[in-house]
Amino acid sequence: MSPPLISQEQTYRPASFSEPVRRKPDIGARILAEEIRLLIDLGQSSRYSMFIAVLVVGATFYETAPIWATGVVLALQLVAQLYFDRVRAGFRADPDIVSNALAWARRYTMGCFLSGLTWAVGAILWLPNADFANQIFYALVLASLSIASAITRATYPPAVGTYITTAVAPTIVIVLMTPELLQFAMVLLALLFMLTLVGWTRRINRAYREAIRLRFENADLVDRMARAHAATEQKRADAEDASRVARSANRVKSEFLQLLGREVKEPLATLSQMAEQLQSEMLDEEPHRLAEIMGTSSEKLRKLFDEMIDFSQMEAGTLELNRDPFDLAEEVKAIIREMRPLAAKRGLSLELDFVPGTTTQVVADVTRLRQVLVNLISNGIRYTETGGVITRVQSVTRSDGVRGIRFSIIDTGIGISAEARAHLFDGFAKTGESKGDTGGGMGLGLAISDRLVRLMGGKIEIDSASDQGSTFWFFLPCGDVKSDNISADDTQDAAPRQTRSSTRLIDHDHLYEMERMLGSDETTDRMVETLTRIQSLYIAIEQASDHGNSENLRDKARALQMAADEIGLVAIADAARILEQIDVAVSDSEIPRLQARIAETWGQLAHAYPTLSIGGSER
Repeated sequence: MSPPLISQEQTYRPASFSEPVRRKPDIGARILAEEIRLLIDLGQSSRYSMFIAVLVVGATFYETAPIWATGVVLALQLVAQLYFDRVRAGFRADPDIVSNALAWARRYTMGCFLSGLTWAVGAILWLPNADFANQIFYALVLASLSIASAITRATYPPAVGTYITTAVAPTIVIVLMTPELLQFAMVLLALLFMLTLVGWTRRINRAYREAIRLRFENADLVDRMARAHAATEQKRADAEDASRVARSANRVKSEFLQLLGREVKEPLATLSQMAEQLQSEMLDEEPHRLAEIMGTSSEKLRKLFDEMIDFSQMEAGTLELNRDPFDLAEEVKAIIREMRPLAAKRGLSLELDFVPGTTTQVVADVTRLRQVLVNLISNGIRYTETGGVITRVQSVTRSDGVRGIRFSIIDTGIGISAEARAHLFDGFAKTGESKGDTGGGMGLGLAISDRLVRLMGGKIEIDSASDQGSTFWFFLPCGDVKSDNISADDTQDAAPRQTRSSTRLIDHDHLYEMERMLGSDETTDRMVETLTRIQSLYIAIEQASDHGNSENLRDKARALQMAADEIGLVAIADAARILEQIDVAVSDSEIPRLQARIAETWGQLAHAYPTLSIGGSER
């Protein structure tokens, strides 16, 4: 089919709103229109060959029929061809061929009747005095014409049936008027041939319809993929904008946290070294115990401060993630070896289940991955009284096709109730109480683990019930771990980015999510309804400005903003928001800006959603 009235290069003039916004016809109507277009275009190729055929057949019968008979048949064929030309011209000029396709098909069928009438009159004028050989010749001519009609007009079988019936019927009647067995046999063969031709035409028609349907469905799929790509690109750009703004706003806070970290860690390190030195000297039991407590407490305080720094950096969006290749199996084994004494001290087992076939060479932030695993394993040990903890590592593929590594930390501890799980990954939340829990921190470990996993592109979950143990697990995309790589050098002024973002016309992400949730048809219907309301509101805003009605102008601008936000037309919503906040006296300068935003949005929307007819009908 020819392209929609609005294309990527065309500009819509919203001031008049002369054409309605409507949903394009369904695929069945579009298939029919395409079939009629093929019907009309393919028939054009035979216009001159028909005149040649009439002259050849007329010359064959010059001995048994008057010469004027050929002239009459040529005149009828000329009338039929002129009628066909008129139908073609009208069809191509019709601005709404989809809705009017059936009417044009019927007009073309009338042309087929006139063309078939040519050969019906020819049979009446040429055959009565012809011998049997000439009758056979004429029947072969009609068979050839019938086959040609079935090929070129198979997209609309009624046209084929009309042409063949009109052209062949008089010949059959004339042949049957001769009471001879051979003529009856010829008529019977002709009828069988016509039945075969009918079946052939139907099969060709089905093939045409299937090919056209697949073409339209593929085009619709390409359009939807383009919208999904636009939504993805917009989401990426929005994420970059938000990240840059956050880094700029939190730069001072990050520098303060780094300075504070250095100033506090140095005394803590000195205190820890002094405790180790005291423990190494020959002390009585009580001083030795106090030195051990001092060292343990300083180490816990250092760890707590590290967690607070990490948590604050993640909240501020300034935490760096590095992507480095490493051996996953060796790294996890090292973690288990380091933490096994802690488990043994509590009388627990700590085992590693590295599932065979799991990817060993990965690219990720090994330091942060180790931090997450240590947090989760130590948490499992802390809240387990008897039994042990198992760390399982295996390659998995998610339902969306993304491959990655799943880490599971399984314990036989006290378990976690449903109420506690709801807030488990919030900052300063604890999993529960344990006899061996001697302080254990401020509840930042799980919150940090959750944020680190999400920063690396994964997700963390828990399966647990009270008194039934817990399984903390998280998934990381294999070899495709997200990294912000944030540093002070990357911090730039966000104003230029904000300016570019504000000129965005359509929130493709919003539209794509709406289409995913509601389906393509319902989304299109909702867009038609909202766009029609936007047209009416724009006209009302113009009228309110012309009459100097400030209150009505603000009401309509507010309604326009809400309507545009509903389907993600951010440029129109922003322009309407500005219009709502100004006085009617200065609205004349803002309404043209709103008009320009509508024009730009209309063009982009028509390009992104070909299933909409914006500003005109499909040609």
